Amino acid sequence: MNKYRTALKYVWLIVLVTTFLFYLFFPEFFTAEFLKDSVKNNEFKILISYVFFILIRPILLIPSTAVLIIGIALYPDSLLFLLFINMLGILIGATLLYYAGIFLTPEKFFSEKKMKSLPKIKDKINDYGFPIVLGWSFFPIVPTDLICFVAGATRMHFIKFITALCLGELILVSLYLWTGKGLLDYFF
Repeated sequence: MNKYRTALKYVWLIVLVTTFLFYLFFPEFFTAEFLKDSVKNNEFKILISYVFFILIRPILLIPSTAVLIIGIALYPDSLLFLLFINMLGILIGATLLYYAGIFLTPEKFFSEKKMKSLPKIKDKINDYGFPIVLGWSFFPIVPTDLICFVAGATRMHFIKFITALCLGELILVSLYLWTGKGLLDYFF
């Protein structure tokens, strides 16, 4: 896991440095007019890129909230489309992480200290898995990707897991969408 984290840190650092250098040398690409014209001239490409990004987001461990905010800015009048496509991406990503938790050994991902508490976590997930996943997926501050992996590693029943996750995320994403749209309408 340490190699993966190190590689991910370097990828993020390269992306940040590249974006900063691009901004320094080509600031005209970061103006409101340029961005507005780019969106109008490339609507289909942006839509395909947005859907693709939603589907690969879990692999890159990017929070779904950030992608959803971008979607609200790009498609403020298509809230049902955003709800559908974001939920699809969340469910696909959750399924991938769930099965990663099953097939990959927890020893590779958890420290020795956390491995000692894994049996206790498994018991809690087996006893209270549905409300834990539901609450975790609805609570906006904690990463949902983590509970997906834990649910798989603890062998939580998939249908219970995905149903709880879907309900929690559906509520959260709906709140984000309609609140974000309301704020967008209020300020702009």
